[in-house]
Amino acid sequence: MFLRSLPRSIGNKVARLAGKKVVDRAIRAPAVQMPAAMVARCMSAASRQVNVPSNQYYDGLSSHYHMFQQDWASMVEKEREAFGEAFEGRNVKKVLDASCGSGEQAIALAGLGLNVTACDPSGGLVKRCAENAKKFGFEKTLRAQQSDFLNLTKDFSSELGTFDAIVTKGSSLPHLHTDNDLRQALKNFHDLLRPGGVVNIGVRDYDYFINSTAKIYPRQVRVGQNIDDEHIIFDVWEWHKGAENQQLVNFNTFHINGESKQHTASKFVTTFRALFREEMERLMAEAGLVDVKVHKIHDWLWENVYTAKRPE
Repeated sequence: MFLRSLPRSIGNKVARLAGKKVVDRAIRAPAVQMPAAMVARCMSAASRQVNVPSNQYYDGLSSHYHMFQQDWASMVEKEREAFGEAFEGRNVKKVLDASCGSGEQAIALAGLGLNVTACDPSGGLVKRCAENAKKFGFEKTLRAQQSDFLNLTKDFSSELGTFDAIVTKGSSLPHLHTDNDLRQALKNFHDLLRPGGVVNIGVRDYDYFINSTAKIYPRQVRVGQNIDDEHIIFDVWEWHKGAENQQLVNFNTFHINGESKQHTASKFVTTFRALFREEMERLMAEAGLVDVKVHKIHDWLWENVYTAKRPE
């Protein structure tokens, strides 16, 4: 019922925000006065030509990225439990979080007593991850620095073959669109792992979503004691084909922010590869990873978790 009613609620909210300030941060446009009807047209006719680099998308969202989870602390606890189960008996002490975001997984890993290196292409999120590490008392066991999937072996060249585990969650890997880039990223994981080291990769279950007719996907609705505490976050998805005939999907993420006296409706755009299970398993094998398995964790039905290891 919530999923069916939220798009209508979002529409009502947009209507109430007629004449308020709207900022399209995806293209770094200046703030303009935009009627609600125009906001609605942006939702229904977002351009397929827009392909904003992911770090722009996440830098723009970094100050409110924690709001993508209804309960950030609870999310960290669930991740800690899942990683504890996944790494049990595998002698994992040193871990690389290759897409740390604001630190949900990195903090969870540090909470297991592990030595954590956290990186992300978004400088804004790396900064937020470091702040969260300090907040939770893990600044001595968690280092955060800027890097990306394709440059990991360059940025950590002195640590090749030393990581016991590499994780990337939040469906970050599909920001890479081509087979060559995905294969290179997975090969980088392989080369950074010690023999027998493991990967833990979360990817949105696109085999399910490709058959869904939904266009609007709710993320969060937060309403405080007054109108200035309101946040509504939702996505408008656009499916299209890439140059290699791979399935791509634009995420048009809208954030209605009521923290100030005046509401703002901001739009952020990024493009994902709809990475299907068969493709993912093939690419992992081609990168030299073995013992590939796919899991569902708790009630996170939207995510497939792929595990594998570097050969002993």
